[in-house]
Amino acid sequence: MRSSLERHRRLRRLTVAGGLAVALAFGTMSAAAGGAQAQGPSGPGLTADAPVVTSALLPDYDSEIVAKFDSANSVEHIRHLAVDIGPRLNGTPQEREGAEYIGGILKSYGFEVTYQEWGPVSTKQVAKVTSSNADLPGGPNWQMAASASAKFTGNGSVEGQVVYAKTGQSAADFPEDTKGKIVLMDYSTTATVRNTAVVNAVGRGAIAVILAYATGNSAPPSFTLTTPQPGLPVVGGGTAHNTWIRDLLAKGPLTLKIATNEYVTPMGNNVIGIRHAVGDPTGTTAPIVMVGAHIDTVLGAPGAHDDASGNGVSLEVARVLSQYPLDKELRIGGFGGEEGGLLGAKAYVKTLTDVEKARFVGEWQMDMVGTPYEPARLWALTPNGQSNYVVQEAYNAAARVGFEGLRNCRLGQSDHQAFYDVGIPSSLFIWLDYRPPAVCSSSNGSYVTEPQYHRPTDTMDNISPERLQVTLDVVGGAVAHNALNAVTVSALSDAGKPLAGAPVQADCGNGLRNVGTTGADGRLKTVLPHATCDFTVTAEGTVATERGVSISGDRALAVTVDLTKPTISLTAPTDGAVYTLGAAVAASYRCQDNLSGVATCTGTVPDGKPLATSTVGFHKFTVDATDHAGNAAGQTVTYQVVYPWHAYFPEALDGKAGSAVPIKFSLGGDHGTGVIAPGYPMSQPVTCDAGKPTGPAESTSNPGNSKLSYGGGQYNYVWKTDKSWSNTCRQFQLKLDDGSSHFTTIKLK
Repeated sequence: MRSSLERHRRLRRLTVAGGLAVALAFGTMSAAAGGAQAQGPSGPGLTADAPVVTSALLPDYDSEIVAKFDSANSVEHIRHLAVDIGPRLNGTPQEREGAEYIGGILKSYGFEVTYQEWGPVSTKQVAKVTSSNADLPGGPNWQMAASASAKFTGNGSVEGQVVYAKTGQSAADFPEDTKGKIVLMDYSTTATVRNTAVVNAVGRGAIAVILAYATGNSAPPSFTLTTPQPGLPVVGGGTAHNTWIRDLLAKGPLTLKIATNEYVTPMGNNVIGIRHAVGDPTGTTAPIVMVGAHIDTVLGAPGAHDDASGNGVSLEVARVLSQYPLDKELRIGGFGGEEGGLLGAKAYVKTLTDVEKARFVGEWQMDMVGTPYEPARLWALTPNGQSNYVVQEAYNAAARVGFEGLRNCRLGQSDHQAFYDVGIPSSLFIWLDYRPPAVCSSSNGSYVTEPQYHRPTDTMDNISPERLQVTLDVVGGAVAHNALNAVTVSALSDAGKPLAGAPVQADCGNGLRNVGTTGADGRLKTVLPHATCDFTVTAEGTVATERGVSISGDRALAVTVDLTKPTISLTAPTDGAVYTLGAAVAASYRCQDNLSGVATCTGTVPDGKPLATSTVGFHKFTVDATDHAGNAAGQTVTYQVVYPWHAYFPEALDGKAGSAVPIKFSLGGDHGTGVIAPGYPMSQPVTCDAGKPTGPAESTSNPGNSKLSYGGGQYNYVWKTDKSWSNTCRQFQLKLDDGSSHFTTIKLK
C-alpha cells in the first residue's frame, strides 16, 4: 500500500465506517518457518486439492471452490517474492523478476500472459547486499539506498568482512583492522556528521561504507555526501539492518557483498494474466472479473505483507479457478509502481478501451491481506467511502463462510483508485488497524499500520496464514462467485404456483450436488461453471428433473414439478356391475399423465384379460398408477358375480295358513344346498294392498321346519306357514350367497 506520509506510520487521510460487522481477532502465528511443501498437480511446493469424494452429494460450487483455497500455497508465493527475490523497488530488475515469476505461475495455470512496460519512472540508486558466510535475517537479498555521491559498482561488486565503527566521528570508533573492510556506522540525519564519518572510513582504508539508523524503526535513508567518494560504494541501511549486522558480528566474522547500481529513468513493469471465456477466445465480449495486487515495494522492504501477500492470494485464486470452464473472462493483474503513485495501475487502465471498461464486472484489489498484527481487521475500502458492487459481493461471500469481521469505509492510496477513476467498480481489501469516523463518506479517519510496514522487517514473520485464508475465503470467494455463471432456478408446480423450500440439486457432469433451497418466491440463485447440467427439484415428495440444460452464461430456468396424480379410466368392470357366474368379461382400463408421463399402470388383472367370474359374490377390482414424478393414484370398484337365476314361482300367490308353500328356482345347476345366505329365507307381514311391512321380518325356520333340496335341475324350498297367519299377507325373501335377493308375496286364507 502506498503511504501518504512516508516517515509516519500513523496516517490521517482516511475515513472509515464503524459498526457494520463484528471484527474477528486472529492469532499471530508466523509463516517464517512454515508453509506446506507438498508435491502434487498444483506444482512444486504447492498444496494440491484433496481428491473429490463422489460417494455423497457434492457441495454447491461456492462452497467447493472456497474449500479448495489453501493459504499454504499463498505463503509459498509470498516466500518466493519476498525472500528469493527480495525488495522489488519500482524500475529495478527485481520488479521485473517479480512480474516474470507471477507470469510464469499464471502460464502454468493456462493463462495468457502479457508483460507491460510503462514509464519512464524516476531514477533509482540501490544497493544489493548479500552474504557468503551468514544467513541474513529477513532473507538473503537485502536492499539499501546507494548514495549518488559514491561509486556505482554496476555489474561488479565489493566483498569483504564487516567492522562496526559506531558514529565514525573519531579514530577511536574504528577498529585497528578497518583497512580492506566494509565499515558499518550509525547513520546521522546531520549531513556534516555523515560526511565526516565517510571521510574517516575512507581514510582508514574502508572498501565500502554502510550508514544505517541505530535506533528507532527507520527505513534505509537516501542521502548525498558533501565530499564525493567515487572510489567506493556508500549505502544507507535501515534500523533493522544496523541491528542485524551487529547481532551477526557478535557471533563471529561477517562477510557481505555489496553491488550498487543507478537505474536512470527506468521503465516500470506490469504483468497481466488473462483466462478467456469459453465462448469468447479472443476476449471481445465476455464480462471481465479482475483481481489485482502490486508487485513493487518501497526501497529496502522485502514486502512480504506489502504486497507479496496480495499476489499470493491472487495466484491462489487463479490456481483454483483455472480448474473450471468459465463464461467470464478472468484477469489477474500484478502492477508495478504502486508505491510511487499507483503508476502501473494507471498505465494499465489507460490501455483499456471504452468497450473493454464496460465489460468489467469489477476489480478486487489485494494489498496487505494477511498481517498477524493483532489490531488489524479486514477492510473493504473505496475512494468515496461508499459500498459498491465489489464490496457487497465481498459481504455476501463473508456471509456464506460465516465471517462477520469485514468492514467498509474510505481510502484511495492503492491501485483500486485507478479503476475507480475510470468508472470500474473496485475496492481495496486490506488487513489494517483502521480508525473510523462517524460517517465514512464525509469525513476522514486515521489508521495505524503494523511496525513492519515499509521496513526491512516486512518479512515472512509479518505473514499470518490464518488471515490469508480469511482473505481467500471472503475476497477469493467473491471473485469466484462472480467468475461463475449466475443461474436462477424457479421451482413451479404444474399449476404455475411457486414452490418455496424446495431442495435443488444439479449434476453438471461430475456428480450430483446440492445447490440450495428455493426461497419464499420459489426461486434459488446459484452459480455454475460452463456446463450442461441436469437439475432436480423436490417438492411435496415429488421429484422433477430438467435434463440437458446448457449453462453458457448468466441465465434463468424454470423447473415444473408435477404434483398432479395420473388419471385412471376404468370402463370394465364398472362400480356395481353384475355378471353371471362364469361370464367371459375382459378388464378394460387405461392410465394417463400429460406431464411427467405414466410410469406404472397395473390392475387386479392386466388390461384386456378376463375378470374373475368363477365364484359368486362381491369382488373388488383395483387399478394403481404412478407417474415419473412419483405421484400415485388408485381406483377401486366392486362388481358382483351371481348365479343364473330363474324363478318358478310368481311375484304374488295365494295359499292357506299352516300349509307348506313350495318355492322353486333354478341356479343353472347344482351348487349344493349352501346357496342360501345365512339367516335366510325370511318372511315379514305386509299389507295385502300395498305390500307395506306391518311387523318385523322373521326367519322362515321359526316357526316351521323349512328345508332346501335339489332335484330335476331345480332347487325346492318348502316353506311351512303358520296357522296364525290366516287372512294376512306375508312377503317371502330369499337371499342367496351371491348377494342377490328374490321376493314373492303370499296371501294366506
